[in-house]
Amino acid sequence: MNSSTKSIFPLFESVCVQHGVVLNVEYHLRRFEEAHQKYYGKRPLFELFEGIEIPNDHKMGKFKLRISYNQNGKEYVLRPYEERRVNRLKLVHDNSVDYDLKFEDRSELNALFEKRMECDDILIVKNGWLTDSSYANIILWDGNSWYTPKTCLLKGTKRMELLEHEKIQEAFIPVSDLYVFQGFQLINAMLNFQPDVILPIKNIIP
Repeated sequence: MNSSTKSIFPLFESVCVQHGVVLNVEYHLRRFEEAHQKYYGKRPLFELFEGIEIPNDHKMGKFKLRISYNQNGKEYVLRPYEERRVNRLKLVHDNSVDYDLKFEDRSELNALFEKRMECDDILIVKNGWLTDSSYANIILWDGNSWYTPKTCLLKGTKRMELLEHEKIQEAFIPVSDLYVFQGFQLINAMLNFQPDVILPIKNIIP
């Protein structure tokens, strides 16, 4: 997506389409309406999913539906999803990073991502608190329960769902407490929660 598109449509939603079914609709609608209200100061005049059709040749497998929007309308693209394999995270400290809405302009996050060194992604620390990776929320396993940082940068839709169904809990997690946990996992609209997949906490590199 080029820079002109970013300026025309400053916000977007990434939605998982599995075997022709649009997932987590209610959470995407909620975030879309809240983001539109916060960014434009008014409720949206259009519905996020209205007019979007899944072609017959996209009804098998996993696809990413990207809906870019502004106060007047939207555009969307549907592409096959290729999962990024992430095993190691690099801790990156930045006290000014801000990504509370799902902005098309990810330059700030992309600059931090370039600091990952030999790792697959980053884990951002802001003012001493754990937040997110460059593209996903993190959840941490203490041996009994899953926790997610209350100080996340972006409230992801999968995160919302898991919190509401009490599969994970929110907590303030200072970076000094990171290695109290045993393992972690990344979640977002495209990365489903897998309770048995626990990456070792040593894979988060200081």
